[in-house]
Amino acid sequence: MSIHLEREVADYSERRMRLAAAMTAYSDWLDRQHGIDAERTLRLADTAASLRQDKLVVAFVAEFSRGKTELINALFFASHGQRLLPSDAGRTTMCPTELYCNPDEAPSLRLLPIETRRRGESLARLKHAPIEWCRIALDPADPRQMQECLAKLTETKTMPAAEAIELGLWDSEDPGESHLLRPDGSVEVPAWRYALVNFPHPLLQAGLTVLDTPGLNALGAEPELTLSVIPSAHAVMYLLATDAGVTRSDLEIWQKHVQRHANFHVAVLNKIDMLWDELKSDSEVQASIERQAEDAARVLKLARSRVFTVSAQKALIATIRGDAELRLRSGIESLEYLLAHQVIPARRDMLYHAVSREVNALLEASRTELAMRLRRSTDELLQLTRLAGRNRELVEQTRAELQLEKAGYDATAGQFRATRKAVQAQGKHLLAQLSEETLGEICKSGREAMEASLTTRGLTAGIRRLSEQMGTRFLQASQLADGMVDALEQAYLAFHRQHGLPQLQVPRLDLGAYRNRLDALMRETEAFCKDPANLMLEKRFMIRRFYAGLAEEARKAFNLARMEAERWLRIALDPVMTRIHEHKRHLESRLAGLQGILENTGTLHGRMAQVKQEISDLRRDKVELARIAGQLMA
Repeated sequence: MSIHLEREVADYSERRMRLAAAMTAYSDWLDRQHGIDAERTLRLADTAASLRQDKLVVAFVAEFSRGKTELINALFFASHGQRLLPSDAGRTTMCPTELYCNPDEAPSLRLLPIETRRRGESLARLKHAPIEWCRIALDPADPRQMQECLAKLTETKTMPAAEAIELGLWDSEDPGESHLLRPDGSVEVPAWRYALVNFPHPLLQAGLTVLDTPGLNALGAEPELTLSVIPSAHAVMYLLATDAGVTRSDLEIWQKHVQRHANFHVAVLNKIDMLWDELKSDSEVQASIERQAEDAARVLKLARSRVFTVSAQKALIATIRGDAELRLRSGIESLEYLLAHQVIPARRDMLYHAVSREVNALLEASRTELAMRLRRSTDELLQLTRLAGRNRELVEQTRAELQLEKAGYDATAGQFRATRKAVQAQGKHLLAQLSEETLGEICKSGREAMEASLTTRGLTAGIRRLSEQMGTRFLQASQLADGMVDALEQAYLAFHRQHGLPQLQVPRLDLGAYRNRLDALMRETEAFCKDPANLMLEKRFMIRRFYAGLAEEARKAFNLARMEAERWLRIALDPVMTRIHEHKRHLESRLAGLQGILENTGTLHGRMAQVKQEISDLRRDKVELARIAGQLMA
């Protein structure tokens, strides 16, 4: 691991934590503003918590025996002086493996038995069910113990062929897999379905998560990997082997699972040391490597600049031995540079833009409210100054005028409460469109359509019904929200025109991202169903498994849409109520002050001192807000 890569990951982590701290500071600042707009405080607290938990996910994808695990060892774990993950010949990870760091738990290896594939739970749900996993404690101070424990990632087991077919782990009609059948009618399959490695490595502690995904069969057997896990990765390293070139299975993985799904992906041509020929000059060797890279780029339809040439094994050896020349020749530094100067900055920029979207409008609202409160307090101070030394009748007249203003304000607030009540009723109807009960009915209907015909045609019908019914609910919810926005904007405009409150813009409820996710799942279904392998073979288990993965992703989209609608309702209704109550308190405070002056003119100067202190406090709040805004936007 290069110093540059370690420094960039550490810098990414430090910036992320600084940003989270600034958001917490802003949340605390809002709390001190007399409890104005608790919704914004909660939103900021949630965003700060998400920032602290954010992970930079790098996935390594390849067919078996491409040197993927060796590359992970070379990039991240060479400092241990040996291979951390098993990658010897004939001993490679047999199940998807996720490496991360959770400081709240002891270092461990958790393994999910392959038999859990019989049930319908998704990997995401099983991750939150500790009882389902076999847990092995890891000792980071003992590399040998670590190595022995992690060797379990290579374990396989035998099971009857019929059972392997049922679990979608072996295809009896695939000629390429017929040699796996043993004389006793059993086949060898991975012992584990998924592995989680919690390990306190500096890069993992800084927020990096590494995902090792082995082989076409593993990817095909777990649709969740290609529907959710790989698409959510921030970078995908796709490995090829120099000795094999781009094979048919390599191309299948690339086209099905990487090219269409990954946000940022590159191809890594590994094992270039096989082309190092002592009978050739360095330029001739480099020309051979370049031809291989250009061929790979052409077949994958990828820019040559996105194809990297490395020798993971030589890079690991060079790092362990401190051989700078061999390390440079291995090509590993170009990948480290890519991670340090492209992948990590891109993720950092994404976080910055996400935070900007979240806080820019909030900061502007805070500035507007602060300016309004300053103006009101300044106006009151000027009024009190004019009353100093004047007669009782003038104070009484000022109080009467303010009483009329408050009566008019109360009347407008009463009208708004009626509007708000009607809007709240519509909000309940809106949330009913996105309720858990509605989701359950939709999922049941989709499954019935699929189970009616356990074929690719039935799968398409099930997902189409699921997508269409969810899309209809999204549309109905959006239409209800638009009507609510129109009613609220008219009510807000009355406060602006009649009482000078800042004009609020009610955001529209936008469920487009979730509708797009459903459309993407529909496209995934169509691609699956058009695959000749799935058209020709009767794969009931795989159809059920694929449907379960799709339904889980659709369920996530639906739940996120409901959360967005709930959040939108609070944003639409709560802020104006806090402003109405705050303005009412201000009017009441002024009336009480004038009443006190009428009863005892000696209290005038006391009230003036009180208002001056309020102005001083507001100016201090303004400086503090500017400082926090600078940290958030830095």
